[in-house]
Amino acid sequence: MRRFLSLLLLLVAVATAPAQTDPPEFRAAYVPSFDTNTQAACDTVIARVLASNLNQLYVQVRARGDAAYYPNREDDTYPNPEPRGQLYSLSPADLDVLQYYIDRLHAANPPVEVHAWVTTYNSWNRTASNPASPNHVFNRKPEWITESRAGVTYTPENDAPLDPGILDVQDYLYNVFMDIVRNYDIDGFHFDYIRLLGQDSGFDPVAKQQFLLETGWNFDTQNTSSQLERVYRAWRRDQIAKLVQRVHRQTMLEKPWVEVSAFLVNFSDSVAVLGQGYNWWVANGAIDVLHPGCYDSGIPGTVGDWNFYVSKLAQNGDQNRRPMVAAIGSYLLTDPQENRDAVIALRGNARVPDGFNFFQQRSLWVGGTPNADQQARDLFQAGGPMAGKAPIPVIAHKIPLGEESIPPNPPAAVTVTLQGGKPRIQFARPAPASDGDLPVRYRVYRGATPSVPLHFANIVMEWWDLDSARSSFEVVDTLASGSNYYAVVAYDDWNNRAVATAGPVVAATSEYIVETRDGGKNVQDYQHFGTFTQSTSHSTAPGTTASIGSFFALPGDANGRNDRARFTPSGLTAGTHTVYVTCFNFASANAQNITVRFSDLDGVRTQTFNLTSAVAGNTWAEVGTLRVGETSGAFVEFDNATQSNIGDSTNSRMNAAAVRFVSAAGTAPVKERKPPVGPPPPSTVTEVIVDSHPTSLHYEDNPTNAWANSTLAGYYNGNARFYSTNNFPFTDVAVWVVDLPRAGRWAIDGWVRHNTAFAQQARYRFVDAGGVVRNTVASQRSTFDSQTTGGWLINVDAVDDANAYSFNAGRVYVTLWGNGTGTETLIADALRFRLVEALDSPSEHWAVLGQ
Repeated sequence: MRRFLSLLLLLVAVATAPAQTDPPEFRAAYVPSFDTNTQAACDTVIARVLASNLNQLYVQVRARGDAAYYPNREDDTYPNPEPRGQLYSLSPADLDVLQYYIDRLHAANPPVEVHAWVTTYNSWNRTASNPASPNHVFNRKPEWITESRAGVTYTPENDAPLDPGILDVQDYLYNVFMDIVRNYDIDGFHFDYIRLLGQDSGFDPVAKQQFLLETGWNFDTQNTSSQLERVYRAWRRDQIAKLVQRVHRQTMLEKPWVEVSAFLVNFSDSVAVLGQGYNWWVANGAIDVLHPGCYDSGIPGTVGDWNFYVSKLAQNGDQNRRPMVAAIGSYLLTDPQENRDAVIALRGNARVPDGFNFFQQRSLWVGGTPNADQQARDLFQAGGPMAGKAPIPVIAHKIPLGEESIPPNPPAAVTVTLQGGKPRIQFARPAPASDGDLPVRYRVYRGATPSVPLHFANIVMEWWDLDSARSSFEVVDTLASGSNYYAVVAYDDWNNRAVATAGPVVAATSEYIVETRDGGKNVQDYQHFGTFTQSTSHSTAPGTTASIGSFFALPGDANGRNDRARFTPSGLTAGTHTVYVTCFNFASANAQNITVRFSDLDGVRTQTFNLTSAVAGNTWAEVGTLRVGETSGAFVEFDNATQSNIGDSTNSRMNAAAVRFVSAAGTAPVKERKPPVGPPPPSTVTEVIVDSHPTSLHYEDNPTNAWANSTLAGYYNGNARFYSTNNFPFTDVAVWVVDLPRAGRWAIDGWVRHNTAFAQQARYRFVDAGGVVRNTVASQRSTFDSQTTGGWLINVDAVDDANAYSFNAGRVYVTLWGNGTGTETLIADALRFRLVEALDSPSEHWAVLGQ
């Protein structure tokens, strides 16, 4: 499995992975939040997965605006205010579902990938109650919930989706999603509900205002004849695409090995109706893997769904550009062997799925008939289509970005020694691996066994060494106690790892007890001065030794108040320790107002204390603190010189039966934060061309009303859209969606074939970097001698290059909306943006990685 290759040294044996008998294939199952919100439920799922031949698990960690993980766990680069466990409470309350799966499935042999599955726009779906937390987005930002065309706000009955056309919504979701990517060792990030809820959603007033700012069109006042319908539809679809593109781009910079994927729906063509422009995502390298939903109650319908997605992508020749995993509705395929038959049928398709993802895991083990796990057995046992283990396929478009499976060399010269009673771990940077890679990150883990679990909770320290500037590393594990082993892990820039271990080493415990009679703990650290009498009684406070007796002194005896019991703990580590005392539980233990003397790094100080059975009988009573250095000599002493009840020779005994020293909570070493991710690499693009044709991904018009397709010679790429004079008056706007990779001054040209009857005053509209709406007029007529010659002859921006307009990196919407000279054929062919002058810095680049 490509991201978990490890080299284990010293005390850890290398296990041989089970034979992988099947070809590479994605094999996954979905685990919804309602089925994994308790630790017991997680354990059930993990056991099922490890007993199967699945190699990926998609864990829902954001159900409806809430978290089954810890937002901003270590790093707040991406502010994430989402509350935990709102739709389904977590049990135990501190359960980190995402980390729980990562810890256990990554440790499997072979490891299983963990993908973070999130619901994107839908915010809440319970009608009986609102989320409990005021920080939940449904409570905190109700104005973000989308509206219908009629201005009706959506409610929890229809999932209260946030409007993708609101910039604050996009920024909010971007930060939430990137927080997960940055702070968790996930293998993939998976979008769900990355679409409009329905065709009638996405009409929030703030969204329409943003549409006006970006396109120059007022949807409410200028859509009188529905001429802006296609423009608005394209714009809404593009807002969703921008979130996918933005998360994918930043994930490629943060963790390029993480797969960004999305679940697709086939509800009357989700591209056209629901704004789920997966064909655009693929064509523009904005997604890594698609999971088209094949949800049908029969095999023919399941295959039919798959064929629809393939044909949609094939319109632009992109059906093989990205891996496609058939997401099978296994909860619908409940008859015996139907899941097996669906896999077999889809594997016989012309475009074979790259894998399968079953919704949901429960249906394979619980919903099957006649036995509870029949569907899983039909898939994974002998004779089934997934009877052998299969590796994760290599994702071809990630290879040029650096995907590789060679681990770094393990940390060198790993040693563990004691410093002040605490383990000191030291190691050196290793030599480069066979591919020349040096580690870019190191972690130290602590465990009680030689095979140290590489769990997040066991991390002692983490370093980032992106430029390999340091040759040696060390950390003191101040929280260690007792016997421990350590694993030191090196990671390269594709998250391959190598592990070296050392240990055991015995750290000083946090508790140190000194008793007063032979047979007790650390009696060598006790001495008394004056007159003390042996007693057969002893305290039974936790940690004391039974039946050894103790000593006591009386202030009214012949020696008087000249008795001192001193405890000099020789086994304490340097630091501050809380001091407790206990006595036997009899009324005679009643030394009132005695002196307690502390001698430590802060000098000598005293206080009075009632060492009585009411205070310390058979229990530990706190008396103060002792600050100990590297050398011994600090002590605590009980002195009856100030005892106030001296007349009673029976019920005034000073009995310090034992003293307990507990080190104050240590401060964990501060893990190094991951350095900020730099800007995308500078773009060198100087020309962007957007064509128009019936299946164009960057162009939109209304083909059912006025716009038609022409394939006459001379058009760009052999065709163009045109608005015939037979359809005038003009009522339908055409729009090009242009994705500029860098800021600058760009000239805008249009392609036209030879024709002397085209529009003389074609009207274009776009918005420049300053937010100024530019309305331009350009001629589409050509007077070439050849009847078929075409070229970049339309001056769309209506200015010369010296006066070209400035644009930011990102989207520009160019609309063709009429002709000033009346009934003349309008041509919507290709547009070209030419860079005249770059005005950007690297941070302003909109790089699309991994196309």
